[in-house]
Amino acid sequence: MASPLILRGRGVTAHFESRSVLLERDGVRRRIPVRAIREVRVAGAGGDTAEIELTSAGGAPTVFVVSRSSPAAVAAFVSAVASALAEPRAPRDGMELVTEEVSEAPAWRLFLTRRTGAVVAAVCVVAVWAALVVHAAAAGGPGRWLMPVFGVPLLLGVGRFVQLAAGIARDHRSTRRHGITVAADFAGRNSANKETWRFTDAEGRERFYVGSGRVVSRDPRRIEVRYDPRRPDELYAPQPAILYVVLGVVVGPMLAGVLALGLGLTFWTFAEALAG
Repeated sequence: MASPLILRGRGVTAHFESRSVLLERDGVRRRIPVRAIREVRVAGAGGDTAEIELTSAGGAPTVFVVSRSSPAAVAAFVSAVASALAEPRAPRDGMELVTEEVSEAPAWRLFLTRRTGAVVAAVCVVAVWAALVVHAAAAGGPGRWLMPVFGVPLLLGVGRFVQLAAGIARDHRSTRRHGITVAADFAGRNSANKETWRFTDAEGRERFYVGSGRVVSRDPRRIEVRYDPRRPDELYAPQPAILYVVLGVVVGPMLAGVLALGLGLTFWTFAEALAG
């Protein structure tokens, strides 16, 4: 009997144990029985992605994706799961057979598991920052070491904003091309006092979105929400057009200025040493 297969991707891990696939993502564990799976296939550039498509009752099927993995591991995983699909599968919505449970692992462990790349990058940034401070203190005049102390946080702030903007742009493009748009009704505020919106997807499941979005109607209160049936956990709400204009006209030049200031403070003494 073959050993259980483990496929690790970007932010998600899939375990296959003969009769079910266990998906772990963001502290949530989903157990998908084989009879709920319609098809498993290789996708992505170079075959680095596995897609698990569930059975459907007639609407758009749910697809779970494990991306950024080893092509060899993806091929082995897909082959193993596909070989178990010979038996008759449920004609109903496969999501009805999926069970969920929240992991009891400590929050710090979940963070390290989900953001391993970010943690490694942060350690490298701190190491470079410390080296710049030491160099500035040794080669520069009094107080020169303070320049990278203030410069690096500015660069990190700009980098974080760009990362968030890139993620929003990716979600906007993906849901516009492949998503379904609905009008979500206002459902109150959560414990953090954030607006919550409720809608029913094409499969009849009640879904919730937390945040703001483009207003569809004011009575009753509704906003526009998009979701991609291939990635059921990801929701996106387009914002009013004026917000994008303000970001481009006002925030863009401000970020460019902060970036220039951060680069100057961080690398000035280092550039002086190279030039001198």
